[in-house]
Parts: sequence; C-alpha cells; structure tokens
Amino acid sequence: MHLFFADDSRQNSPSRAGMGPLLATGGIRIDANKAKSLERRLDETCTKFGFPPKEEFKWSPGRELWMRDNLVGEDREAFFRCIIEEAAVHEVTAFVVVTDTSCQTATGADNHEEDVTCLFLERVQNQAKRLADDGIIIVDRPSGDRNQETDFLRTCLETLQSGTTYVQFDNIAFNVVSSPSSLLRLLQLADFVTSCSLSRISGEDRYSPPIFDELRRLFDSSMGRIGGVGVKIHPDYKYANLYHWLLGDRVFVKMNNGVRLPHKFRDYFENEWSP
Repeated sequence: MHLFFADDSRQNSPSRAGMGPLLATGGIRIDANKAKSLERRLDETCTKFGFPPKEEFKWSPGRELWMRDNLVGEDREAFFRCIIEEAAVHEVTAFVVVTDTSCQTATGADNHEEDVTCLFLERVQNQAKRLADDGIIIVDRPSGDRNQETDFLRTCLETLQSGTTYVQFDNIAFNVVSSPSSLLRLLQLADFVTSCSLSRISGEDRYSPPIFDELRRLFDSSMGRIGGVGVKIHPDYKYANLYHWLLGDRVFVKMNNGVRLPHKFRDYFENEWSP
C-alpha cells in the first residue's frame, strides 16, 4: 500500500510575465511501511530547529505560526533542505499539478478546482498502477465550513467512481480522506512541496529557486523527463518550455510524440522570463 498526501495552493498574481492566476494541487507519495518513520523524523527535525511541540511548518507561514518570525533567513533554508533530505532517504516521490485559470480547463470540468483535482487524481492512479499497488489519498482539510469539506469529498468520490476520459481509478483504494494538517507532518510536507513549487513556477525568484532545485530530485519522472509527469503546468502548449528552464527537461512528450525543448514555437523560448 502507498499513501498519497496532498494539499492545494493559489497564486492570484504571478510575477512571471504572461501568466494568469494559478491554482495548484500537489503532494507526495510514500510506501505505507515508511510513513511512520518519516513522520517521526520530520517531527525530530522540527524539534532540532526549535519548533514548539505540535507547531506546523509551511513554505509560507502565516502570522499565527511560530515559524514566521522565529525561523528565518539561512536557518529556514537549512530547515527546508533537511526536510527534503529526510524525504529522499524515505524514498518519497513528489508531484504537482498547476493550472492557469485564465485558460480553458484540461479535462472539461465545470471549474478549475474540479479540473486540477481530476489531473491530480489521474497522476495518483498512474503511479499506483505503475507500482501494481493500491493507494490511499489523505488531503489537508479544506478551508471553510464542514459543508464545503463534504462537497469537496463528494466531488472526489464522484470523480473516482466515474473516471475521466483517460483514466479509470482502479488502484485508488476508496474515497479521499481528510485531516487537519496540524496533526500530520506528512501533510505539512505536502504543503511545502506544493507551495514551494507554485512559488517557483509563478516567478518568485528570491527564496524558491534554490529550494525548488533541491526538490527536483523528488519529482516523479518518466522517459527521462519530469514535465507532464511529476510537474504538470496546464496548458502545455503555452508552458512546455518552462519544463526545460525549471526542470532541465530536453524533450516534451504529448500523446507519445516528443519534441525537443526549448521549442521555438512555444512561449518562453529564449528564457524562462520572456513569453
């Protein structure tokens, strides 16, 4: 059995030229037999860096969190590097789906929230099928009241039951399970992966580049490329060259057809900043 921990993130005003508002869902996969060990090691790392008991870590901590004012600068970067190293030792796989909400949905969903959820669930299914194993998905409890949480979980269940155009969810054990992230370090790790990745993709160029470069070794990959597999940026026809600049991919693959990157007829051909 493999466990998938997931969280979402938004960036309404990307600093990268040519990007509309972004919505992301992402997280991590871990063998269930290694989850307890990683949960313990993450907690020990937090204690080492001075976190009070049960205090959360996040990529971008709010004012209510100890981390915001008490773990800054080089110490915060060192903490994140330790977190990534623990994840690597426990053979964690990371993956993130990002969609530009100013563009059409990828799956034909009624809204971008459902769209990015479908894309994320497809990647969970593909990974579980590749491993010939079942997966359980644990998500951070959605913000808002319990009715919103119920609606979100109902949408997930309906998607899992009906499948999508490309995927039937045969390897996902049952409906998505939710939990407050404050109770699970592994959900906090999912938040870190998702939010750091979205920050880098959206064009933040001060804090995220060195940490995102470290995260790259955790991303799921296939046939020598991460783009479209471990990191999906929709729509591909607009953002495929970012797979080259941000992830080091040399080829973009779509429907079993590959083109070399950077592609001169796609945005961001000359560099990652100029569409």
